[in-house]
Amino acid sequence: MAKEKLPVTTSAQITHMYFIVLIINSSVLWLANMMFPKMIVLGNAMLNRNWSILLSMGALALAGILTMPIFEFFQEQRGKMLEPIHWMAGYLVINFVTIWAITRFAEEFGMGISAWWIALILAAVMDFLQGLGMMLVYKK
Repeated sequence: MAKEKLPVTTSAQITHMYFIVLIINSSVLWLANMMFPKMIVLGNAMLNRNWSILLSMGALALAGILTMPIFEFFQEQRGKMLEPIHWMAGYLVINFVTIWAITRFAEEFGMGISAWWIALILAAVMDFLQGLGMMLVYKK
C-alpha cells in the first residue's frame, strides 16, 4: 500500500510565514509591554524598545519557522498529517523555551521578564494567535 502524499512547506511559504509570525509576535509583545511594563521590560542602554521588539521577536519567529521541518518529519514518519492540536502543543513548547532563552540574553536582545510564568503566558497567547494567523492566511 502506497503512503499518502503529505504536503511539504515550500520556501516561499516559509518566508511568508516568517513575516506573519514576526508581525503577530511583535504586536503581542508591544501590547503586553504597554499593559504590563514592570513585568515585560523592553530596551536597554544599547537598544530602544522598537529594536528590542524586532530583535527578540525576529529570533522567536526564526526559531518557530526553522523547527517546522521537524513537524513535517514526524508527519512523514506517522504517514498522516498532524492535527492542529499537535502543532499548537509543539509550538507552545518552542515559544516558551525560545522566549525564556531570549530573556536570558537581555543585553543582546533588549528583552527581560520578571518571572518564568510571564514567558508561559506570552508563549500561550502567541501560540494561539500564530495558529489563528496561519489558518486565516492558508485557509486550513
